[in-house]
Amino acid sequence: MKLCLFVAFAACLVFYSVAGVASPHLETLGHGEYSFYSTDVVASPLITNTTDLGFSYIYNCNSKDAPKVRKLFTRIDGESIELESISADKILRTLNHRAISQTQISDVKIVYAYSPRGSTFIKDGNSKINLQIAVNNQTTTVGWPVILGSY
Repeated sequence: MKLCLFVAFAACLVFYSVAGVASPHLETLGHGEYSFYSTDVVASPLITNTTDLGFSYIYNCNSKDAPKVRKLFTRIDGESIELESISADKILRTLNHRAISQTQISDVKIVYAYSPRGSTFIKDGNSKINLQIAVNNQTTTVGWPVILGSY
C-alpha cells in the first residue's frame, strides 16, 4: 500500500528553502532507488526516470549513481531512498538523528527525526524535523527533510 505525503509538508518546503544545504547523503544507507526533488531541469544517462510535477521535478537514479547525479543540481529541495530490510533504528544511528515522534498508519510505521547538524528543517508544531522514515513490511523509505512522494 502506498501513501502520499500530506500536501502541508510539500507546502512547507516552498517556505523553507533547502538550496545549497548539504544533505545527509542517504545513499550511504545502502542500495536502492534514489530520488532527488528539484526545480532544476537536468539531464543525464544516470537518471532512470524524470517526473514533471508542474512546479518541480522528481529525478530517479540508482543509489550508487546518486553522488554524481547530485552534482548536476544547483538546488535540491529533498532526497529520498527506498531500501529493503533495514530498520528505522539503524537508520537513525547511522545518520545520527534523534527520533521526534512516530505513528502507525495501517501497516506503515512512520518516524520523524531531527539532527541539529543540518540547517534544513520543517516545523511540525513546536518540533523541528529533517528526516522521515516509513517502514512498510520489508521496504523502508527514507526522506530528507521529509519523504516527498509515495511510500
